[in-house]
Amino acid sequence: MEAGQIAHLDGNNSNHSPANLAFLCLKHHDEYDSSTSQSKGFKIQEVKTYKKELLDWLGSALSQKVHYGVLSLPIDDPYAGQWIRLGSDNDPAEIRIIPPPESPEGHVRYFVTGTACHGFAREFGPNLGFLDFYSEITEEKSLIYDRSTFSGVAITELIFTQDGCLRLQEDGVFGEYGLGVTFEGVYQRAS
Repeated sequence: MEAGQIAHLDGNNSNHSPANLAFLCLKHHDEYDSSTSQSKGFKIQEVKTYKKELLDWLGSALSQKVHYGVLSLPIDDPYAGQWIRLGSDNDPAEIRIIPPPESPEGHVRYFVTGTACHGFAREFGPNLGFLDFYSEITEEKSLIYDRSTFSGVAITELIFTQDGCLRLQEDGVFGEYGLGVTFEGVYQRAS
């Protein structure tokens, strides 16, 4: 987590109105508070726009319904369900692809969650990795998890194949899910 401070957007440190406050990292707070001839700095409207975009995104992400128990998944949905990695007895993995219940008919947005193991038969137990994200189906019939990590950019892509399988590819995620843990491989939907 990056260090930061609360900025008073109007420059008045006694105005603690929520509309006047924004959390900025130290670098951007310095840029906002200073004006130099070499850089334009941030303007109040820019910070308010970024703050609104962030709050809108957080509101959407945090207002998703919590599910307990088993969901009934649409029978005709070619993507939703439980998927099991094939041919990996010592490194099993499973992924669940769940459409949020508030999605309209013909939804395109899914919640993806999964668990993968490395060294399942090891004397001291396996290393475990977890995957959780929301994504929309692309035109190429895939779900993409694209994020920045401590080691750079990491992309996990779930590709639905013509033969009804799911192929998962990882790019730049060495160690992201745990020592030796990977979700990469071919999956078949559990019946």
